Amino acid sequence: MKNSIIKFSTLLLLSSLMVACGDDGDTGPTGPAGQDGVDGMDGADGMDGADGMDGADGADGVNGNSAVYTVQITNLTHAQPFAPAAVILHETGFHAFMDGEPASMGIEVMAEGGDPSMVIDEAMNATDFLDAQNSGGILMPSSMGDAMTLVVPELDADDLRLTITTMLVNTNDAFTGLNAADVSGMAVGESKTFMTVTWDAGTEANTETAATMPGPAAGAAGGGGAAAGYDPTRDDFADVVRLHTGVTTSANATDASREGLATSVLTEAHRFDNPTSRIVITRTR
Repeated sequence: MKNSIIKFSTLLLLSSLMVACGDDGDTGPTGPAGQDGVDGMDGADGMDGADGMDGADGADGVNGNSAVYTVQITNLTHAQPFAPAAVILHETGFHAFMDGEPASMGIEVMAEGGDPSMVIDEAMNATDFLDAQNSGGILMPSSMGDAMTLVVPELDADDLRLTITTMLVNTNDAFTGLNAADVSGMAVGESKTFMTVTWDAGTEANTETAATMPGPAAGAAGGGGAAAGYDPTRDDFADVVRLHTGVTTSANATDASREGLATSVLTEAHRFDNPTSRIVITRTR
């Protein structure tokens, strides 16, 4: 009896073990994800690299430094306004005009109509050109114009020339100024003064009529204006630049023994004596 009970108990135990060791069941659902771990600490910043050394400043070139000049024009006439002036600094070799030679186109336009732009253009096209200014306004009789500033390389201060041209507007083609005046080697603070004569451009006959002059004298007589300025026809018999002999006025026009022109719109007040202008150049740097 006891053996039967023992065998039965043994069978139950083996049966339980077989069930436990049978085929695996289905895999259960995935469990929820675990929480993220704590972020790791940032690594220490790397050290900055050493700054590179600055390169040495380049040396000034031979023309690196500048010489600075001011130029001021005074009108010394009684009744001759000056048109805008061409003021030019240049080296030896350039001449805006030459006594006894035909005027350039720039001089013709300036002397007949008062526009200095082409004179400056001609200078700029020359290899000797350094700097230029257009004064840009009328300079009335017995008055001083504003100072104009011009700058050139320091190296060129030892070979420097000043050229200025400006029209006397109550004339056909008269102008005054300087022709390559020597202003070389001026020290800072030094000034030079020039007194100028009046030139005849030789491009227009000196009839002094209202129809052929652009100035206020012609305007007062019902003429003048832009149409009375530059005329491409050259009707002056000389056709060369020369010293001006003076304007012809209407005074004494009926006296054959004295100079006078009945059609002239100029009076004795429009006459001028030399010098007609004073020019001062000063080196400021």
